[in-house]
Amino acid sequence: MKKQAHFNPKSFKWVISLVVMIVISAGVIFGSKAIDDMANKKYNEPVEIGFTIESTKDVDISSMNTAGYNVKSVQEAYDASNQLVAYIVELTTIGYNQEVPIEMTSIISADGTLVCGIDILHQEETEYLGVRIETPEFKDKFTGRYLPVVLSTSTTKGSTIDVLSNSTISSQAVVDGVNNAQSFVAENFVTEDTAE
Repeated sequence: MKKQAHFNPKSFKWVISLVVMIVISAGVIFGSKAIDDMANKKYNEPVEIGFTIESTKDVDISSMNTAGYNVKSVQEAYDASNQLVAYIVELTTIGYNQEVPIEMTSIISADGTLVCGIDILHQEETEYLGVRIETPEFKDKFTGRYLPVVLSTSTTKGSTIDVLSNSTISSQAVVDGVNNAQSFVAENFVTEDTAE
């Protein structure tokens, strides 16, 4: 006589437990991602710059801590209605070629929160690699990004800039220069009135 199998509900407890754990884990993962995306939304995409610089005025920075940020000069930037809209900060930063610093400018919004553009004035980085920091494709990645900026290889919170392949040190130098310009502006020019 054949023995007939019978259903034992206890044998399926582990299956039900596993399914419940998977559902809860998925909820936690997707919920955390959604919360993180909401918190960092402003860093995800560039924003449009809502002004055009019509005139500039040199700023006397002789009494400021320029050496701490490698700042060479600062200009106030004004729009067509003569409103202060940004600061143009010229500074140096050290890249792969430590003998010749990278000279660059960063345009930082008057409230110190946004990169409005960058330019590389002089550099002698590695041929075919680091020299690409001068290309519009790289420089344009900074425009309209909330500060701070970070390389795509970083886990730090900020607007992500894609690193130039085989040029991490040169890429990081430009990112450092932009963040130094913002820190200098924040320390010397941004007040509670301009930050609002």
